[in-house]
Amino acid sequence: MPSSTSSSETRLSDASRPQAWLAALLACVLGIVSLGIGAWLVVPLTPVSSERYLAAIEDHVDMLARSKGQKGRIILLGGSGAAFSISAQDLGRSLDRPVYNGGIQASIGIRNLIDLYLPHLDPENDLIVLVPELALLADDARYSVTWCDVIYLLKDVSLLAREPRCAPNILGRTWEEVTYHYTGAREDDPVYRRSGFNAVGDLTSHLDIDRTAPNLSGYTLPEIPPENLDRFTSYIRNTLIARGFEVAYIPAAMPGPACRNPAVDAFVAQLSALTTGDVPDPAIDRFCLPDEMFFDGSEHLNRNGRRIQTESVRAMLAVLDAR
Repeated sequence: MPSSTSSSETRLSDASRPQAWLAALLACVLGIVSLGIGAWLVVPLTPVSSERYLAAIEDHVDMLARSKGQKGRIILLGGSGAAFSISAQDLGRSLDRPVYNGGIQASIGIRNLIDLYLPHLDPENDLIVLVPELALLADDARYSVTWCDVIYLLKDVSLLAREPRCAPNILGRTWEEVTYHYTGAREDDPVYRRSGFNAVGDLTSHLDIDRTAPNLSGYTLPEIPPENLDRFTSYIRNTLIARGFEVAYIPAAMPGPACRNPAVDAFVAQLSALTTGDVPDPAIDRFCLPDEMFFDGSEHLNRNGRRIQTESVRAMLAVLDAR
């Protein structure tokens, strides 16, 4: 009997070893991740991170938080097409209303961007102007490397908890930050930098740069799955319109070849239905511009193109006000 008992205990001990190793490994991984997350929160940002273009997200959130409650406030929402191509400063002067440019970068995901802005939006006073470029709706993902970078730059644990898939990105970026501290690296891009934005959110760093216009003769409309457009319009209705916000859709500037695609008309018609109240005719042709109006791609306008697009936005907003 003692011999049998001893043999049974040995078998149980052998069986428990893999579980013990697994538990130890899991504890080790969790410990490393916890240390990495702790480092993320305490390691200060170097100029490489704090001066980069995407770091302007913090300034934009602060801009909307500080101006919340202003009567007649207008907020432009889109990707970098809105940031580069529309002057909220000029619109504010011509409309005699406070106007802010919330556009930063399409790959953040416009729903993620609106979620960040939402606590600082006011349905009693704000008109939300949607100016989404085509590529933004072709790939409006909740999870993206850019969104993970935003979480990293904001050092927001609650955002990481909502998107835990960003943890590897956060850990990798933290390690990069440590190396930046060690090497003394800096950010010096002449256009894509945080200080390129003005106080109302317009990107202005590209306006005095002479650059050969891109060749957009072969531009093709990005494929926009119907479910993406339906998901976006449902989100706007449920997140903004259902909360009592006034909403207006205005087309983003597009290269000339885009207007020859019949899909654009359907795209614009569906988005125009988001405009609360009477819907002005978007006159899509006025938003299709020649190559020489673009700066460095199919969504960013140069100084001349920006002036034209700003006037087109002003004209549509004036029609809305008149109605």
